[in-house]
Amino acid sequence: MLGSKLRLQARLPLAILLLLFSLLGDFLSLPMLYGMRFHFSTLFLILAFILIGSPAAIIMALITACSNYVWLQMSVWDSVIVFAEILFLALACRIRKGSVFLYDLLFWFLTSAILLISTLYVDLFPSHTQLLLLLAKSSVNGSSNALMAEVLTTYLPFIRRLKIKNMSKKIPLQRILVHLSISGLIIPFVCFMIMTGISQNHVINLRALQLTQSAASSIQEQVSSWSGGNYRALELRDVIQLGELQRIVNNAASGGTQIVISNAAGDVLASSQHTDSTSSAGSQPEGRLYQYNSNLYLTLPEGRHFTELSVWSGGVYWYSISLHASVDYNINITVPASHFLNEVYGVYAIEFGLVIAFILLVLIVVYVLSKLIVQILIKLTQETTGLPDKIAAAFEMSRTESHIVEFDKLNLNFQHMALRLKEMFTEATRMNRVLTEQAKQIRQSEQEFQQLAFTDALTKIPNRLYFHKHLKQLIEERSSAVTVMFMDLNKFKNINDTYGHEIGDRLLQHVAGLLTTAAGTGNVCRLGGDEFVVVLPTADRVPVIQIAEKILELFQLPLHIEGEGLTLQPRTSIGVACYPGDTGNPDELLKLADQAMYLAKQSDSQVVWYSKEQGDV
Repeated sequence: MLGSKLRLQARLPLAILLLLFSLLGDFLSLPMLYGMRFHFSTLFLILAFILIGSPAAIIMALITACSNYVWLQMSVWDSVIVFAEILFLALACRIRKGSVFLYDLLFWFLTSAILLISTLYVDLFPSHTQLLLLLAKSSVNGSSNALMAEVLTTYLPFIRRLKIKNMSKKIPLQRILVHLSISGLIIPFVCFMIMTGISQNHVINLRALQLTQSAASSIQEQVSSWSGGNYRALELRDVIQLGELQRIVNNAASGGTQIVISNAAGDVLASSQHTDSTSSAGSQPEGRLYQYNSNLYLTLPEGRHFTELSVWSGGVYWYSISLHASVDYNINITVPASHFLNEVYGVYAIEFGLVIAFILLVLIVVYVLSKLIVQILIKLTQETTGLPDKIAAAFEMSRTESHIVEFDKLNLNFQHMALRLKEMFTEATRMNRVLTEQAKQIRQSEQEFQQLAFTDALTKIPNRLYFHKHLKQLIEERSSAVTVMFMDLNKFKNINDTYGHEIGDRLLQHVAGLLTTAAGTGNVCRLGGDEFVVVLPTADRVPVIQIAEKILELFQLPLHIEGEGLTLQPRTSIGVACYPGDTGNPDELLKLADQAMYLAKQSDSQVVWYSKEQGDV
């Protein structure tokens, strides 16, 4: 509910603004030829449809149509077609999303077809030329507004940032080509038609003035030679004089003009059409009166008409001037506006029709061209997708002739890039093999170095460096108790001195094997000389005592040295200390175990567990 209110608050100011512009769009419409104006109301209504949505646009179109009919006194066609156009766009886009401009063209095509068929049964237009001109002009006007609205909402950043209605940020290539080509065709044409229409209106007025003025001058010239007696005879309604005046009027009437000579009371003295003497044919024509100069007027019929063209087709030019300065008689000349407009309407109908034909032709060309471009881009995309894998598989890009210079250059650049990438890939593969081999050698060297650094060369068991690292790691990772069993060989120096270092080394190797067997899950390390330690991840006395007993048991096995006829019996003393029971400092653990071992030697005990009292286990 809150989200709906926020969206409504965001849409309302924009909707009001577009509605005001829509109302002003018809009030400030640009004049073209008489009976035709270029309206802008649908431009703002289509903007509302795109930016806000169809419900708001339909309501705004209904308000605009009513305003045009009631307030601006526009024709039925100009009022109704606004609402019908927006309603059709809303229904079409609801069925299937698409280009507003193309849907608007479809609307005018269907509207034209319906009107052309309806004229077979209902007489709505004075001529087929007016019907074709109305349809062509309305189609160009409506489609131009739809095109401008679509262009504004597609390319102008400040309009796209409104984001009141979800809008895609991606623009299809085909739409860009349509916008560019149709805009380049229709916008200059509309501007040209507006300028030429204004100029043509002046030309029509000037032609009407020349025609009526010429007829009046011809009559004035012929009666200028009359004497006063002729005018008195005319006042007395002399049949001969009236006949002479009628002859002059008939000779002057041409080109659709109707000439009436009347007196101040409005009585007709002569007329190019049959009328009685009491007729008021010489008076001002009825309707809305527009003055061109002091003598020429244009009158348009009152009342509602289906189209604005129908109003102007019923218009009349009226020229009034005195017959002679000596008499109070007037020459009244009327010419139907259609006498001048029909010819121009035909030319304009052809011009608008040609523009519509060109629009359809451009749409077809753009469709074919966009398909060609898209196919080329798709082919390039397919060939460049997964390019590294294709290069690894010795894939060769095909050369595609598109008959478009830029695309051919792009394809050639892709080929050069693929060739260069292939060379780089080959070099990278070779370098990768070299680096892989070097990395393997480095890992082997690291393993060998680590083994040399942490392994005792004589006994092949971990050395002092490994012991300190392992002890620290064991305490940090497990945060649990650790027991260190420290031991050395009793009277090992005497063995070395008596039998030599080679025999001593063999004894050390024998002892290392015994300790490894007895330690089980514990780690056996040689600290140096005849000193060994066993590291156990526990401080429980039971398993520690069991391992100590196992060590002492295995030490009962003598070492037989073949070839020397020598048998050695190893003896040891074991000192035990644990963390954190005996000390909270891991660095002191080995020192305490060493002290316990020396106490074992002094007390002739085989195993001593460190304590403050140095008690025997």
